[in-house]
Amino acid sequence: MSLTTGNPKLATITSASAIRSLKKAQITVKIHGIKLNALVDTGSSESYINLSIAKQYGWKVTPSSCDINMASTGLTKKTQGHCIVPLFYKDRHYTQKLSLLPDLCADIILGHDFLGKHSEVCFPFDGPQDPLNILGVAAANIEAPSLFENLTEDCKPIATKSRRHSLLDERFIESEVQKLLKEEIIEPSLSPWRAQVLVTSGERHKKRLVIDYSQTINKYTLLNAYPLPRLDKMAETISRYKYYSTFDLKSAYHQIPLKESDKEYTAFEACGNLYHFKRMPFGVTNGAAIFQRTNDNDNIIEQERLPACFASLDNVTVCGDDLSEHIANVKLFREAARRHGLTFNKEKNVLGVELIDVTGHRISKGEIRPDPARLTPLRQMEPPAPLKAQKRACGMFAYYSPWIPLFSDKILMLSGNTTFPLPPEVLQTFNNLKYELETAVLVTVDPKLPLTVETDASDVAISATLGLILEQTGHPDVIFFTSSTL
Repeated sequence: MSLTTGNPKLATITSASAIRSLKKAQITVKIHGIKLNALVDTGSSESYINLSIAKQYGWKVTPSSCDINMASTGLTKKTQGHCIVPLFYKDRHYTQKLSLLPDLCADIILGHDFLGKHSEVCFPFDGPQDPLNILGVAAANIEAPSLFENLTEDCKPIATKSRRHSLLDERFIESEVQKLLKEEIIEPSLSPWRAQVLVTSGERHKKRLVIDYSQTINKYTLLNAYPLPRLDKMAETISRYKYYSTFDLKSAYHQIPLKESDKEYTAFEACGNLYHFKRMPFGVTNGAAIFQRTNDNDNIIEQERLPACFASLDNVTVCGDDLSEHIANVKLFREAARRHGLTFNKEKNVLGVELIDVTGHRISKGEIRPDPARLTPLRQMEPPAPLKAQKRACGMFAYYSPWIPLFSDKILMLSGNTTFPLPPEVLQTFNNLKYELETAVLVTVDPKLPLTVETDASDVAISATLGLILEQTGHPDVIFFTSSTL
């Protein structure tokens, strides 16, 4: 097999007997009603047909010539024209360009120009081990955004002092750098900038390689004011639909290409060498804003006019009022994603469900609850002590205050407490708030139904409830709680 590069193009050339060892990669195609043997070659940049076959059947040949590097021999050959043919495989029809070459190992070689029309190509080898996924992160087919367009006037290159790492961390850094090089996310650099790498441990003690830009380009980057979506508003909009799918972008930032002029600012040291990113790195000041703008507005959803699609950084939710509409919307999104060359985490995608956890909410048919997974830290939280832990607990409860009626009244006893361990009545308040969040549910606005507002006040707080009056019961379903201390 060959490797795919730019020019000149590459192709597989080998003896005819070797085709038997590639049986799993062979398919039978039809051209003008004639069955031909085609080799699916992931190492060939373009598709080719044996010169003798085109001559034998008298197909129209368009004059053209291109140098082809033969990986197996190190030689260079020239194509002898090309054909544009109707190619059929199973129930699919393609209009395919095939360049003419003599002495191919199969009637036809189908390369990346053919394979790239599909989201993936699978080869069943029937081996004893689990499937091997070798999909890397490809650069998206979009215009490179301006990541460092707004820099301060005193911006000047900084080369930070080299860090020392443990032997285990050095090996991890070297391994990660090699992956980034292989996937063409980074490349060797001559930049005057130099940040340092760090090794961090996240959930389940999984190591991650991060670049510390806080002492280099982030010092001079002005904040991009493009707004991130309001998650509560997005959840409310999504809840108006009945069917949902979510798509998780793989290494999302690394799919966004960088402008040539921006690359030098991303330089970092690793294993005694200097590299810079060819695609957007994690850890830069405006990464989230630029990524949201690229994914949501300028290049994907807005440009493609995708219906019922909602982007929140590396997650895209596609909705539908009924199953057929949902399937149609998902199809449109997949086609747009394919045109833009997006890569997804298949194991994290969720397709065609009626209940979904997204943007920190659990959503189902007009009802919104707190995401149970996000509630886990609060659910497991012990009664707080001392005062600092109590303030942190109050802050966590305050985040979920739209789900709790008369919240300001209820939190007052906990927030004003100065005795530890918690007195019995304060401990009861703490436990009651946790229970209310476990059972909390809000509904989305239905424009067909009348709204009701209920207000209340005490010596210490005021509160209000927005609800929908249900025709069946005459009682309101709650849309939103709000309250404030006096």
